[in-house]
Amino acid sequence: MIQLLIDALQRLGIDFGFFRLAESVTFRALMALATSLAVAVLLGWKLVVFLYQRRLRDTSGEFLSLHTHSKQGTPTGGGLLVLLACASSALVWGHLDSVQLLLVIAGFVYLGLVGLVDDALKVRFRSSLFGLGQLTKTLLLLAFIVPFSWLLVADASPVPAALRTALFVPFVKQPLFDLGALGFFLFAVFAIFSIVNAVNVTDGMDGLLCGAATTVLAVYVVFAYVMSNAVLSRYLLFPYLTGAEELVIFGAALIGAVLGFLWRNAFPAEVFLGDTGSLAIGGAIAMMAFLLRQEMLFPIAGGLFVLEIFTSLVQEKIGTRLGRRLVLRAPFHHALTFRGIAEPKAVVRLWIVSLLLAAIALLSLKVR
Repeated sequence: MIQLLIDALQRLGIDFGFFRLAESVTFRALMALATSLAVAVLLGWKLVVFLYQRRLRDTSGEFLSLHTHSKQGTPTGGGLLVLLACASSALVWGHLDSVQLLLVIAGFVYLGLVGLVDDALKVRFRSSLFGLGQLTKTLLLLAFIVPFSWLLVADASPVPAALRTALFVPFVKQPLFDLGALGFFLFAVFAIFSIVNAVNVTDGMDGLLCGAATTVLAVYVVFAYVMSNAVLSRYLLFPYLTGAEELVIFGAALIGAVLGFLWRNAFPAEVFLGDTGSLAIGGAIAMMAFLLRQEMLFPIAGGLFVLEIFTSLVQEKIGTRLGRRLVLRAPFHHALTFRGIAEPKAVVRLWIVSLLLAAIALLSLKVR
């Protein structure tokens, strides 16, 4: 939006040095981060009051953890703040003619609205068990994931034709396989759906998801910056992607929004993300990963999310059928508090793990 204003002023013969600065990806990314952070921090308390007055309060089942009972009544659906701060900042500092930017914002907002409906239903029926049914939620998620995945391999894809169906893995210069259009489409549907759910189940402790998501987003912002720069991408032997710079702007805006939300979500949380925030953030990470063709980097950078969903699936799909507990508690973060580790300490330890995994992921920029 800033670019549209600058273009209009330049057509009128008005020119300032700031206009050239605004063309810098680094400057726009920093401003996008600062803008979304400021919006989230300044509007955070007003959102808490708004959600509380509308009785949008947490309804966690006490049986899940000894800690959830004391959290009942905390406003939920705070992901609305992340949606507002990120989308507005990205639209202001991004180029609105970018397919990548508009696509990611559209998916981000759509998934957030699906989560908002789920949160609202849980509040209405006063139970975390009565949100959107599992089948309904799955269909609503697939309603976006399927067309997005097909767009990745279609002729209209923003991804270059030579890269659309190739599978890249970290620490390897050349793609390992060409999955073909159908194979890559099916892989994308499965992977994006899995990433969204992995991020969703991680949102179980005050500040946990915000910290972990920030590190993963930072990794993808760095990769987007490298792949949007012809010199850096050539030097590091990565494909140059036109338009990837707008993913830098979006990623920076989302980091700012998440950090601003963390201001209110740190222990003891004044507001929860709810599915409104967790589904949107998970979808944003997945979309950035696939548009950059770095989806296989997620198991490293987002290793914490992988662990969380793995323990949940093992217990839910296998342990339940066998009638026994295969893991101490699921998702994994509940196992830490079950062992007597205080929630703030558990969160910080998991943040450290996430930071280490992010550092390993960044090594793949050079070690290839």
